[in-house]
Amino acid sequence: MERSQIQSLIKQCAGGLFDLACAVSGRVNWDLSLPVGVIDARRSTPKLMVTAVGTINSMVRASATIGHPLMRRFFERMEAVGVEQALKESNDGADADAFSEVWQAYKEERRQGDAPMWSMEDATDFVMKSREAHSDREVACVAILPGDPHAIVTFSVPIAFLTQG
Repeated sequence: MERSQIQSLIKQCAGGLFDLACAVSGRVNWDLSLPVGVIDARRSTPKLMVTAVGTINSMVRASATIGHPLMRRFFERMEAVGVEQALKESNDGADADAFSEVWQAYKEERRQGDAPMWSMEDATDFVMKSREAHSDREVACVAILPGDPHAIVTFSVPIAFLTQG
């Protein structure tokens, strides 16, 4: 399903991706100012936004807490048993004190504005993937897919594919 969603997004954002591919193809060397695409597909019409890879977190807010192993375990349990039961298990488990600290930091992040969309580790991985994509003559992209919670998918598309007539 994810692959067909990405293909559909590429088709729907073809004009903007063409322009992005042209901008990326003109860059000989990778650096943090390399343009990348962010496709927000949470609405009926996806929207392509372009940002420098070094400022990706200005478009896709990163969290210092959601990548923590205790939070990852909580989210996995939440999917299986629901929020309240997962929270009860985490607060009653062997790592309850550590979880409580991370949980409070997570809630503070949420209070500070828009909800974080991915972890700092995910953002760092994307930056590294953008470097690889550039050396492979591809454009690096992030897609924010609809859902509750939303899904974040990273991918790259060959420049030659995006610029073919």
